[in-house]
Amino acid sequence: MNITIRKAETKDALCIVEAEREIAQEPGYFCSQPSELDEKAVIQTIQSPQSIYLVAEHEGQIIGHAFLETYTLQSLRHVADLNIAVHLGWQNKGIGRKLLSNIIEQAKKSSVIEKIQLHVRASNIPAISLYKKMGFQEEGRLKNRVKVKDHYIDDIVMGLDLKKMMSEEVASQTFM
Repeated sequence: MNITIRKAETKDALCIVEAEREIAQEPGYFCSQPSELDEKAVIQTIQSPQSIYLVAEHEGQIIGHAFLETYTLQSLRHVADLNIAVHLGWQNKGIGRKLLSNIIEQAKKSSVIEKIQLHVRASNIPAISLYKKMGFQEEGRLKNRVKVKDHYIDDIVMGLDLKKMMSEEVASQTFM
């Protein structure tokens, strides 16, 4: 399957928000409710100088997206929050891994980002597995953070130390 990863454009915002609304209907994946997802907010994130926003495409159709957004506070600027979504019907086809690999590479090229962090629902086992395979480590658990109807889901905080990852890559190349 031919998957292209490219920078998101403002014209992609409607497709992205429609996919997010569809995903948000399934409890436990997004914290947002479908009605809380807004095309204008997606456009702002795509256009923000504090973000890296990528989409995955197959035959001209957007099938996933991911973005990193850095903090504006000086002492937190080195940290970027990751959000990633593989659109319905496209899961378990390697799209999440491809998006994640590309966004990590973009972050490594940044002169600012040293750490990527994310929140993932404890019920999203496939995503947690992917993050661990890509080097993320669990840094904390927020108990009962997400309320879905009459029950609660823990939110797991995960992080990837890019400085450590890059120094390990250099070290492994030195020994080759």
